[in-house]
Amino acid sequence: MKAFRVAVLVHVVILITALPIVILNSTGTESLAAGVSQQQDNNPLKHDNKCWAEIYMNAEFDKNGSRLLLVGPHELTTLKSLNDQNWDNDIESIIVGPEAYMVLYADQEFGGRTLILIANQNLGNLSDAQMKNDIESLRLSCK
Repeated sequence: MKAFRVAVLVHVVILITALPIVILNSTGTESLAAGVSQQQDNNPLKHDNKCWAEIYMNAEFDKNGSRLLLVGPHELTTLKSLNDQNWDNDIESIIVGPEAYMVLYADQEFGGRTLILIANQNLGNLSDAQMKNDIESLRLSCK
């Protein structure tokens, strides 16, 4: 398992580049994160790119709270000040797309404890993985 984890991390480092971040508000409409281009369709299931992750501030994918759509590959060294909102230590549930995988870090700059999520994995409550409200950076990679 440790060798697999190292291989995944090496693969993540090789594939990471910056792509758009789309912030979805409670009505499902999008607002732009600073300095990124607008995405045509905010529904990740309809997006041509199958490498995405949707991150929620509330447990059980609660669409009444804030949610963040990342289209990969993507990396965030900090989760502070994304579209004037602080996601740092505020993530409670995550959906990973069919051709994506994520490495979540407890500390900024990809440090601390990690949690790896694979393609099509959904975590409705990150407390199940002892990472609820404890994520400060992340990497999203594509298959």
